[in-house]
This record gives sequence, C-alpha cells and structure tokens, in this order.
Amino acid sequence: MIKDLFKNAFKDRTVGFYVTLSAAIIAFIGALLYLITDGTDRTFSLGAFLFVLIGAISVALTVFTDMKFAPVIPSVLYTAGLAMCLRVVLPSLSDVWNGVHFIGGNAVLGTIFAAIFLVADVCSITACFMEQRKFESYTKAE
Repeated sequence: MIKDLFKNAFKDRTVGFYVTLSAAIIAFIGALLYLITDGTDRTFSLGAFLFVLIGAISVALTVFTDMKFAPVIPSVLYTAGLAMCLRVVLPSLSDVWNGVHFIGGNAVLGTIFAAIFLVADVCSITACFMEQRKFESYTKAE
C-alpha cells in the first residue's frame, strides 16, 4: 500500500514537478539553517521560519495528489515567509548602508537567508505555471 503510494507519486512527473520539489528542498534546508544559525539574532523572524517550513511541508499535496492548485499553496507560504524575513532584515541592512549601528543584527546572514527564500519562492511560482504530471490521452479504437 505505502510502497504503491510512493511509486505512483513519482510516476509520469514533468519538469514542473521537479522544480516544485527542488524549491521545497531549498526552502526546507534554508528554514532549518535559518533556525540554527540566526535563531537568537535580531534578524530572525519566527513567522518567516514557520511560513517557509510549512510551505516546504505542503509540497506533499503536490507529491501525493493531482490537484491543480496544489503548487500554489507553497508559493503563497514562501512569499509570506520571504516578506516576513525582509521585514526584519531591512532595518539591519539600512544600518550597513548608512554606516551606523542603530538597529543591530546580522545583516549579511539575513540577506543570505532572504536570497535563499527568494530562490525557493521564484522556483515555486515558476512551477505553478508548469504541468506537474504527464497525462496521456487515451483514444478509443473504433
């Protein structure tokens, strides 16, 4: 039963599916690294971490179902996570731009994670416009 579920999950998949899956892997690894390396810094946002992590987990809908809207769900969550990440990174980045130390925080690390979340988001949004599974057209022999 479970073996067949996983066997059918990857059967007849297109490039769009693998783009969605790679975006989830990038987002999942990025979210875990975000938690590990930046968890105590001012540029950390629990909301960003949760949105990106839940988005990576929600790709299971794309893997195990053929719902047309399934790739949109992680895209929305990645976008929300990216926005929350940028909300806490930009004040620290403005300190670097202005040459002052007013807000604090690790602007470089925050920018790296914002870039990782952006890559996952762009890949996921791109995959929304691609087919996720090859559907063969069956014709009846008359």
